[in-house]
Amino acid sequence: MTAGELSRLAGVSPASIMYRIRTGSIRAERQADGGSYQIDDDEVERVVASYGRTPEPERPMLPAGFGNPFWQPGDGW
Repeated sequence: MTAGELSRLAGVSPASIMYRIRTGSIRAERQADGGSYQIDDDEVERVVASYGRTPEPERPMLPAGFGNPFWQPGDGW
């Protein structure tokens, strides 16, 4: 998992995750491209638990015309 993905999962900013990687409180392996980090699944679970948050379930996508005042149930589904 990347640092950006972990930040979304933990519900914190990417800067918070990068700070913790740089200070060594999150173990991450720097990738060959030189700019990204790969975080092990065990470390992901530990970090998410340390923030004390559970990921929110994905919200269902609303149909395209939902905000239209003339929209009727069944339109756009």
